[in-house]
Amino acid sequence: MKTDTSNAAKWVTVFMRVAVGAVFIFSGFSKAIDPWGTLYKFDDYLAALSISVWPNLELVGVFGLCAIEFLTGVFLMFGCFRRSISIVAAIIMAIMLPLTLWIAINNPVADCGCFGDVFVLSNWATFWKNVVISAGVAWLTVYNKRCGCLIPPALQWIAFVVSALFIVVIELFGYISQPLLDFRPYKLGESIVDLNAASSSEPEYVFLYEKDGNRKEYGENDELPDESEGWTFVERREVEPEGAGNDVEPSSSESEKTLRIWSKDGEDDETEDAVVAEGKELIVMMPDLREVSPATTWKLNSLYEWSVNNDVTMIAVVSGSSEQIAEWEDLSMASYPIYTADDTQIKEVVRGNPSVVYLVDGRIEWKSTLNAIDIDDFLSPDTSRDASSFGPDNIRILRNCVYIYLTVMAVLVILSFTPYLKRFYLIKLEKKGLSRESEKRETDE
Repeated sequence: MKTDTSNAAKWVTVFMRVAVGAVFIFSGFSKAIDPWGTLYKFDDYLAALSISVWPNLELVGVFGLCAIEFLTGVFLMFGCFRRSISIVAAIIMAIMLPLTLWIAINNPVADCGCFGDVFVLSNWATFWKNVVISAGVAWLTVYNKRCGCLIPPALQWIAFVVSALFIVVIELFGYISQPLLDFRPYKLGESIVDLNAASSSEPEYVFLYEKDGNRKEYGENDELPDESEGWTFVERREVEPEGAGNDVEPSSSESEKTLRIWSKDGEDDETEDAVVAEGKELIVMMPDLREVSPATTWKLNSLYEWSVNNDVTMIAVVSGSSEQIAEWEDLSMASYPIYTADDTQIKEVVRGNPSVVYLVDGRIEWKSTLNAIDIDDFLSPDTSRDASSFGPDNIRILRNCVYIYLTVMAVLVILSFTPYLKRFYLIKLEKKGLSRESEKRETDE
């Protein structure tokens, strides 16, 4: 009876390792694949809590959180660091469980972002998910160390180094270039805007102007104030349609693309004119003009000259006030047309600041941050005339990283079982030898 109970506890522990470990791996990887998205979600949390954090420290926190979650899941699943990893998982859930309860009650953000853009849960669903995971972690804190491991302690440091390198490389690619997997509406091969859907259901906007410290909102049908009288355009906000609410789920047939491109003064919708329906186009996107380094101006102007010489349309879509745009034009001496868009919509299309989107007939061919394009001077004679060659092959990069990582982990598991295979082989040889001796004796007799 005692043996049956022990075996039952063993199999429950194995199940908990796999289930809880898989959730941690999925959660860490889905956030690590898109560190910019995780960073934006951190900003939402900090704003809701009225906390100000040094940006570089916040970035380190994002990288660290993704890596810790992923490593915790890997070590739980492979049985590494059995005692300490259960404690780490318990500490994580001790923080996440009350945090997600607060989010579910107060609803400061639309979703917690625990699985990034891969899988969006409601705030209450996230809380109850964490309740179940916490129960599994509680079981593992008691029984995990009593169950065997796939990788022995002598090789676990290798698993730690390889796993840490893998997840950090994934994060770096996502931060420096673009997410290696894109779960947003603006995927490669898809149109950047859906003009047909937009014309049938135009969103409504309000325009915010400021004069002498006083701000006033104007609707689309209102007469906008004259900037020569001292009024300054501040921002444009989309108005939620009447009757729409958080309980209404969009149908699967509805377009999720919300990008609208506006004139430089932010008053006229120029989406149809800005996006080239037939032909090649480069769109430079800057979600925050204040954060764009002046060092990028030479590269942008070089890219524009290249586009002119190669019959490629190039525009810039930025988020900023009229003063910021005018200051940028003076600083950069930009010759390319400049349009505006909401910063949140720009961030949905592409990560980084500034970034470049390459379109062919209005469809996305590649996306990249400007700095990740490995060309300093586009006017160099050896620069390709085909803009398709500028973009990274994210799927190939991800596939190679995953293959290398899984191969190393598989080798570690095989090495872990080598002593058992050797012992089994020796026992088999010994039995075979005894069998031959027995046959020889019978023959001699």
